[in-house]
Order: sequence, then structure tokens, then C-alpha cells
Amino acid sequence: MQIQWQFYPLALFGSLCFAILFRTPVKYMPMTVLIGFIACVGIRTFPADWHVGYTSFIMAMVIGSISHIFARITKAPAQCFLIPGVIFLVPGTYLYRAFSAGIAQDINAVATTLFTAIIITLGISSGLLVANWIVPSRQTL
Repeated sequence: MQIQWQFYPLALFGSLCFAILFRTPVKYMPMTVLIGFIACVGIRTFPADWHVGYTSFIMAMVIGSISHIFARITKAPAQCFLIPGVIFLVPGTYLYRAFSAGIAQDINAVATTLFTAIIITLGISSGLLVANWIVPSRQTL
């Protein structure tokens, strides 16, 4: 899947909006927007035949590692950079589709979509755990 050029400014704008929404301090805004941009573009650049759980795991690991590196550089909490980046990986669309299929009483679609959302959630949490192991936080040093 090739990303169209119009997507990049929208990814930057979305990252900026989430950074503002989560009240990131202005001096950390460029790094937070960069992490959100990496998350937004990165999740879409993986091959289409990969399972979305693998891509969520890899991107959560990358975002978590970069967030801890930025936290060490700036002496700020890693969550300042981490949360606006991870929000792009949250499986909200899959949960919406599962509830929509539940209202339509399509049990097979509910099961598969809900299972995919659970796999994505597990991929995000395990990716963040591995990122904490790769680049430990400042407090554990």
C-alpha cells in the first residue's frame, strides 16, 4: 500500500491536535508531534498482508523507545511523548465495527472484529513493555 502525499500534512495536523488535546508543554511540542507523526505514518506503511497485531506491536515498541529517549534528553516524563503517539494505535475503529455488528446481530463479525481489537490491544501493551526493556526509563537507572 502506497501512502498518498496528502496524508503527511494530515498526519502532522492530527499529531499536533492530540498534543494540544493532552496539554503537552510548548517546549516539548515538536518532539511530541514527531512521535505522533511516526506512529501515524508508520502504522500505514507496513505491508497489507501483515496482521495488524504485529504492526501495532512493532510501532508501540518503536514509539515507546523513542519516547524514553526523548524523556532522557529533555528530563521530562516519558508519558508526555508517549500518550499522543500511542493514541494513533488504539483500535477504536475495530471496537466500533464490533458494536455495530452486534447491533446488526452478526455474531461472526462481532467475534472476528472483537478478537482483532483484543490482539491490537495486546500488541500495544506488549510493545510498550518491550520498549521499557530496550530503553529503560530514567527512574530505573
